[in-house]
This record gives sequence, C-alpha cells and structure tokens, in this order.
Amino acid sequence: MNPQAHADQAPDGPLLRFKTASEVRDYVVQANVPHVKLGFADVDGIMRGKYVSRDKFLGVLDKGFGFCDVVVGWDSNDQLYDNVTYTGWHTGYPDAQARVLPETGRLLPFENGIPFFLCELSGPAEHICPRGVLRRVLERANRLGFEASAAFEYEFFVFNETPDSVRAKGYRDLKPLTPGFFGYSVLRSSVHAELYEDLLSTCRVMDMALEGLHTETGPGVLEAAITVDDALRAADKAILFKTFTKVLAQRRGLMATFMAKWSNNWPGQSGHLHMSLLGKDGAIVHEVPPDLP
Repeated sequence: MNPQAHADQAPDGPLLRFKTASEVRDYVVQANVPHVKLGFADVDGIMRGKYVSRDKFLGVLDKGFGFCDVVVGWDSNDQLYDNVTYTGWHTGYPDAQARVLPETGRLLPFENGIPFFLCELSGPAEHICPRGVLRRVLERANRLGFEASAAFEYEFFVFNETPDSVRAKGYRDLKPLTPGFFGYSVLRSSVHAELYEDLLSTCRVMDMALEGLHTETGPGVLEAAITVDDALRAADKAILFKTFTKVLAQRRGLMATFMAKWSNNWPGQSGHLHMSLLGKDGAIVHEVPPDLP
C-alpha cells in the first residue's frame, strides 16, 4: 500500500486522513516511521504525552497502553492536588489505561513529519478524561437526535520573551511583540508576515486550518478563528492549536500565552466558542425543548 493512499495533499505537505487502526498500521510500517508522538488532555486541558518507538506504537495501537495517572492528579506546575479521590498518595499513582485515536493522526511539520496521535484515557480513568467527557455528552445528544458543530476563536498575546527571561523578570514588565493598540493592522501583519505565514501553514498541515487571523487591539495581541467542524474534532483542533501556537512561538524566540489577562495595565483577551445544534431534519435548533431528559 502506498503511504499516500490515506493522505490528502495539503499545500505544505500530506494531510493525514486515517479512519481505522489498520490504515495507521499500514502507514507506519510502509513509511518506515521510527517513532510516533502521542498526546492527550489532562484535567486542566494541558497537552501531555511522549514519544514511543514504532514497535511500541504498533503493539499498543489496538489494545491501548498504560500512562502514569499522576497527570490527572497534579496541576499545570506539576504540583499534586490534595483534594482528589481518583488518584493520589492513597493510590500510589499507578498507571491508567489509554487508547490511541487513529482518526486524529497528523504529521508534525517541526519534526520531519513524525506522526502524532491524540489519545483518551480509558477504563476507570475515562470518567475524568476531558475528551471522554465531551464525547459522551455528544453521544447523548446524538441519541436525542442532535448533531453539534463548533468553531473556536482565540485571542492570545505574543511576547518578545523566552521561558528564561520571563522567570528572570518575575513575570513582570514583559515586552509584547508589538507596542500599543492597533487592531486589524495590515501594517503589523505584513511586518511580521513570516510569523503569520508559519502559523497559517502549520495549521493547514495539522488539519486545524484557520478561516481568519489578524491583530487584535492591544500590545502583541493576535486573534485566530479555527474553521468549523463537528464538535469533537473542533475540540481536538482547539487544544492542538493552543499547544502548537506556543511551540511555533518558542521556536522563533517568542512566547505566546492564552491567559485572559496578564497585566492590569492592559485590556484582557478572550476566547469565543461558536456552536450550532442541528436537528434530525438538518435544520438549526434555536431552542432545545424543555422536556428532554
């Protein structure tokens, strides 16, 4: 099988379109992929994951794998929560089960096209897995005769800083990419065209294409609108966009943050979740009947 059999050609490279584990297996074997990268959302919506060898990946593709459940027992600074019941010192932080999601396969443009797959926690951990919770909500909506689509729109800050410089400054007096207010600026987006094009092309290659990107009012503020998709895929694209926007920025010696407000001296920024609910007839549902279970 030609590895391209399951890829649509994107402007910047192949866009993977896997549907089954069998298709993934064929691609990894025939493309002679040495390693695969896996990631999933922790309880704070932060992407956690690791590299695995090809043999390891092929071995867990169908049956799943274990991952230390401390990632659902600590915060964004890896500090242990002390008010949890699922895991903690009382359980010894054992492995939780996880499963690979073949349909989420993408190539990472920063890493010589290494395949990347999202995962979900399974078994007892599934009830606190953020993606699993959303999937079950959408499955319930489907049983009730509804289909949900969504699109995320993010405003975020970009700084001329590094992880070292922000710590040296005590997270104060950070230097934004651009000064002052200038929303929808063609001047600024043209001056920094290489950054914008990197972001646009990365999103195309990673199947989270943007339908809009521009400066927002405020120093170093950008706004990006991700193209609409079904609600579960839209959520996947949202966490991927936030993670790899930060990756792209740091690879350029910059830092991006999606904090709503980083300084009392400047306006805060936001994120917008656009949703549509369709009924069985395909029409938009404007009001959900109050008698639904």
